[in-house]
Amino acid sequence: MSAINLTDLFSTRIFRIPDYQRGYAWEDKQLNELWDDLDEIPTVNDEIKNHYTGTIYLEETNPTEAENWISGVKFYNVVDGQQRLTSISILLFELLKATEIGYAEKKKEKLIETFVYESNMSGESKVYKFSYAFTDKNFNFLLHSIFEDNKVVLNQGHLNHHTKNLAFAKKFFQDKIAILDDSQKNILFKKITTSLQFDIRTIEKDLDVQAVFETMNNRGKPLSTLEKLKNRLIYLTEKLTNPDEDKQSLRKKINDAWGKIYTCLAQNPEHILDEDVFLSAHLSLFRKPVESTFSEKVAEEKVFHMFCNKPEKYDLDESGKKEEPISYKKIDDYILKLSELAPIWYQIHNSNSKLIKRILTLESRKDIKIFLAAILKQTNDTSIHANTFGNLEKILFRNCVPGIGIMDERTTANWARDIYNAEDTIEGINQKQTNLLGTAVAVPNIIQPFKSLFTYERGNKGFHRWSALKYFLFEYEEHLKHKAQETNDKVTIDDYLETTIEHVIPQQFWDNWQDTVNGFTAGLEEDNIEQARKVLINSLGNLTILKNGKNSSLGNKSWLDKKERFRTGSYNEIDISQHDTWSKVKIAQRGKEMLKFLESKINGLTFSDTDIEKILFYDDFIIDKIYDRNPAANSSLA
Repeated sequence: MSAINLTDLFSTRIFRIPDYQRGYAWEDKQLNELWDDLDEIPTVNDEIKNHYTGTIYLEETNPTEAENWISGVKFYNVVDGQQRLTSISILLFELLKATEIGYAEKKKEKLIETFVYESNMSGESKVYKFSYAFTDKNFNFLLHSIFEDNKVVLNQGHLNHHTKNLAFAKKFFQDKIAILDDSQKNILFKKITTSLQFDIRTIEKDLDVQAVFETMNNRGKPLSTLEKLKNRLIYLTEKLTNPDEDKQSLRKKINDAWGKIYTCLAQNPEHILDEDVFLSAHLSLFRKPVESTFSEKVAEEKVFHMFCNKPEKYDLDESGKKEEPISYKKIDDYILKLSELAPIWYQIHNSNSKLIKRILTLESRKDIKIFLAAILKQTNDTSIHANTFGNLEKILFRNCVPGIGIMDERTTANWARDIYNAEDTIEGINQKQTNLLGTAVAVPNIIQPFKSLFTYERGNKGFHRWSALKYFLFEYEEHLKHKAQETNDKVTIDDYLETTIEHVIPQQFWDNWQDTVNGFTAGLEEDNIEQARKVLINSLGNLTILKNGKNSSLGNKSWLDKKERFRTGSYNEIDISQHDTWSKVKIAQRGKEMLKFLESKINGLTFSDTDIEKILFYDDFIIDKIYDRNPAANSSLA
């Protein structure tokens, strides 16, 4: 068949996007490419040249009962090409909205009838030339919010990633059209309706349309695994030997489940959650992987082994058992549990709980998130949450103190699966947490790893390199608030990303701190001076948190300038500002206080004064300089 233009394409066809299709996925990049293609179509001797736009694959289908009144057209499901047709339909709608009379010598009313919808004699019923299937979650949004049909009622929870993309496309084309004059809009209309050329292919009835869809949609913008899985489940549903009413019911359940998932993942439009990360997280609870959790890539392979024509060929897990054959129950059970996790997954990523925020600040791995999800699914009891998550936070922080880690990610993931699959109780997990937290602490195992932080030549050095430093400073902030008997926060965990770690004595010290630093290194051998400076400036006591980049405005200014600004800052800053001067003595004093606070965070941890000196100041010659000791005298006493 030769290629046809859009006018011919729409003249005798009604297009529907079937429920197994992905949602609308085009974003700024693809929309700009379409606009540029249209803009670059040449005009030669007042004739607009043809522009090949690609192949559209269609499957003939039947109208719904509400659409049976229309005649002279055939209904088609769009198997491949829906992203282009959706975009062009939105563009045409906006272009028709931007004219009072019409384009290309045709009245606006006639063009609406050709490209947007036809009305019956009463005007109360419409058949849209292009829309989603009636069963699709986004059907109402497309008609109400994109095609501006106010008689269509929006569904509750209509916002999701795909509706956001639809709204973005509408605004994109509105903005582009707004700067065109009438002549330019008329040319654009002609380009869209007569210049764009489509190769139309109709899929044979004896082919598995979902299988064809899955193959074709490996091109272009890739489908997510979640999108492909929906199509696969619908495909498998149609192959079941159950009665038709059961298959229809299961298909509706699949659509409803995916609608719930998409809505939950996009509930926060500023932070839309990744579909395939979510899918792999749930699969890490539903099946036991070789690793602690499924990666997105391995999850894709696994889920399509679970749901294929012969799943019993594949292992269930490492136990040697095989997957069950495809059945109504297997599909139904999976989609129910997958959709049940979606609101919990959203809750974890958008929690108001300071405890959950602190946990994810410490560690945001998938195993931690599925553990949180398993507990949240199991119970709404906030006291249980406080105890279980509190224990987890303590374990994770201890893991971040070098040399005394007590748990790997496999443990957290196994706990999550045990709770999710009712193979253990929360009380049982709490006891295991308590046992881990009771693990003895060997202080010598801490000293050397902390000291090694000062040996790096590139990047952050000393305590500035400690992965948990920022979290620790936020915890110390809370400690100082209570110590000052204050109730108001200066900074909270919500400020974490806007807060920086800064040096009181700056790394570029020579403008205003040279006397302080040179006074400290005076008398040292030349080869030791640079290391001594590095240790002093990057020791724990010289580091603080500053909100909103305050230290960047202070730059490398003097102590008096910093002291004045610190007085109105965080409790860390206020504590530092209490001193008249800032020197090695004050750094040592504050560092010791902070390590004593660290003791209170870890059960069984106790530092001697010698331990503290070694952790804070790396080497004996630097320790002697900090505390004004005479190494020769110490040697003779020995």
